[in-house]
Amino acid sequence: MKIRNIITELKNSKWPSKKEVAVLTIYTLVLCGIIALIMLGLDLLLYFVRDWFLAL
Repeated sequence: MKIRNIITELKNSKWPSKKEVAVLTIYTLVLCGIIALIMLGLDLLLYFVRDWFLAL
Protein backbone atom coordinates (compact mmCIF):
# COMPACT_ATOMS: atom_id res chain seq x y z
CA MET A 1 0.00 0.00 0.00
CA LYS A 2 2.76 2.45 0.87
CA ILE A 3 4.41 2.12 -2.54
CA ARG A 4 1.11 2.90 -4.29
CA ASN A 5 0.67 6.03 -2.18
CA ILE A 6 4.18 7.17 -2.98
CA ILE A 7 3.68 6.65 -6.71
CA THR A 8 0.36 8.53 -6.60
CA GLU A 9 1.97 11.46 -4.80
CA LEU A 10 4.84 11.57 -7.29
CA LYS A 11 2.40 11.65 -10.21
CA ASN A 12 0.51 14.54 -8.60
CA SER A 13 3.71 16.54 -8.06
CA LYS A 14 4.48 19.47 -10.35
CA TRP A 15 7.93 18.85 -11.74
CA PRO A 16 10.03 21.82 -12.91
CA SER A 17 10.64 22.33 -16.60
CA LYS A 18 14.10 21.94 -18.11
CA LYS A 19 14.40 25.72 -18.36
CA GLU A 20 13.56 26.15 -14.66
CA VAL A 21 16.11 23.50 -13.70
CA ALA A 22 18.79 25.18 -15.84
CA VAL A 23 18.07 28.65 -14.41
CA LEU A 24 18.07 27.42 -10.81
CA THR A 25 21.28 25.44 -11.41
CA ILE A 26 23.05 28.52 -12.77
CA TYR A 27 21.69 30.59 -9.89
CA THR A 28 23.01 28.04 -7.40
CA LEU A 29 26.44 27.89 -9.03
CA VAL A 30 26.75 31.68 -9.09
CA LEU A 31 25.70 31.94 -5.45
CA CYS A 32 28.20 29.23 -4.45
CA GLY A 33 30.92 31.07 -6.37
CA ILE A 34 30.13 34.35 -4.60
CA ILE A 35 30.19 32.65 -1.20
CA ALA A 36 33.48 30.93 -2.08
CA LEU A 37 35.04 34.29 -3.04
CA ILE A 38 33.85 35.87 0.20
CA MET A 39 35.33 32.99 2.20
CA LEU A 40 38.58 33.24 0.24
CA GLY A 41 38.76 36.97 0.96
CA LEU A 42 38.14 36.44 4.68
CA ASP A 43 40.71 33.64 4.78
CA LEU A 44 43.36 35.78 3.11
CA LEU A 45 42.53 38.75 5.35
CA LEU A 46 42.86 36.66 8.50
CA TYR A 47 46.07 35.11 7.15
CA PHE A 48 47.65 38.54 6.73
CA VAL A 49 46.37 39.73 10.12
CA ARG A 50 47.84 36.66 11.78
CA ASP A 51 51.20 37.18 10.10
CA TRP A 52 51.14 40.85 11.06
CA PHE A 53 50.55 39.95 14.71
CA LEU A 54 53.27 37.30 14.65
CA ALA A 55 55.74 39.80 13.19
CA LEU A 56 55.27 42.23 16.10
